[in-house]
Amino acid sequence: MPQIHPTSFIDSAAQLHDSVNIGRWCVIEGLVTIGPNTTISDRVSIKGPATIGSNNRIYQNVSIGYESQDQKFDPDHRGPGTLIGDHNIIREGFTAHRATQDKPTTIGNHNYLMANSHVGHDSIIGNNVTLVNGSLVAGHVEIHDHAIISGNSGIHQFCRMGRYAMTTGCVPVVQDVPPFCVVHYPKRIGGLNVVGMRRAGLRDHIRSLKQAFDILFRQGHLVPNALQLIEEELSHDPICIEFVQFIKSTDRGITSYAAQDRQ
Repeated sequence: MPQIHPTSFIDSAAQLHDSVNIGRWCVIEGLVTIGPNTTISDRVSIKGPATIGSNNRIYQNVSIGYESQDQKFDPDHRGPGTLIGDHNIIREGFTAHRATQDKPTTIGNHNYLMANSHVGHDSIIGNNVTLVNGSLVAGHVEIHDHAIISGNSGIHQFCRMGRYAMTTGCVPVVQDVPPFCVVHYPKRIGGLNVVGMRRAGLRDHIRSLKQAFDILFRQGHLVPNALQLIEEELSHDPICIEFVQFIKSTDRGITSYAAQDRQ
């Protein structure tokens, strides 16, 4: 049977695995499913429809599944809700809002969502993503695996962050950021996440990706021409092809480049 502190309210519609542990003054309302070995600390509020997987650790004052911050959205519309995977660490004050459309707001596995970070409605967070303290992900955003959003950075609605992309602290992102790129300045890419690639065992791809980055951002080509050149010269490297395919699929356009010595 789940361990539930007597000060907490658990809706009769909720389905909790026997190994779930819920602390003091929590509220779980509606159709909420929580998987094995998930621990919920004090003053956590979860509203269904919501599914939370196994081995998650949810800290104090977290809010999951409540109405989106969208003035057009009917707060009485339940929609598909929120879906959170396994092995996530969700720190103090994190918030995630339920979806307004036909797919749930989704957070994958093994993510580290730090204090006071936020995931907006209808966003999709992949696996092994880090949201640092105070980082803000607006609605309809896609954050791909292993991306890092540093402290107090904000991702504009409908943007995408590619795999292993990252921001430095306190920068806004208003267009897509290709895989492995780093946003060093407000609205500007400054280079590649070479350290992240080495740590991920992708060292052998760094040289080719640097060539692709140079073709796209430094040689003055129009984007379609740059992508064609990359495909012609670097098609042997799957990381370069991933880089190209991400850019080809953009709707908002790609974040611009600025040399790192720019002030």
